[in-house]
Amino acid sequence: MQLTVFELGTKEALRSGFSDGCRISKWEQNLDQTARGGHLPVLEFLHANHSEGCTEAAMDYAAGGGHLSVVEWLHANRSEGCTRDAMGAAAEGGHLSVVEWLHTNRSEGCTTNAMDKAAENGHLSVVEWLHTN
Repeated sequence: MQLTVFELGTKEALRSGFSDGCRISKWEQNLDQTARGGHLPVLEFLHANHSEGCTEAAMDYAAGGGHLSVVEWLHANRSEGCTRDAMGAAAEGGHLSVVEWLHTNRSEGCTTNAMDKAAENGHLSVVEWLHTN
């Protein structure tokens, strides 16, 4: 049987599915979407049990969702990194702590679009921080 991570659901369902011989398809997409949802325990389980990776989109998605713990975990445990979209998405969502962390720990930076999107969405603290830094 071949399933996606989302058809299996929780970490416990994943563990049970693996013991029953299920195969998971579309690894990169699954890991990217797991990061998007901020599901750190599932991400850790998949990372520990399979060698397939994710893409840069995983950290971009996690940043956009404000999932700082997932961003930190991906940075420490995966080598794919992120794109400038990570900081842009975090700024657009008003996730100042993620913007600050990316600025301090990653080198991708952002485009002027980050400040524009933060302003459009009323995230003044993010706009001020980006302007200062």
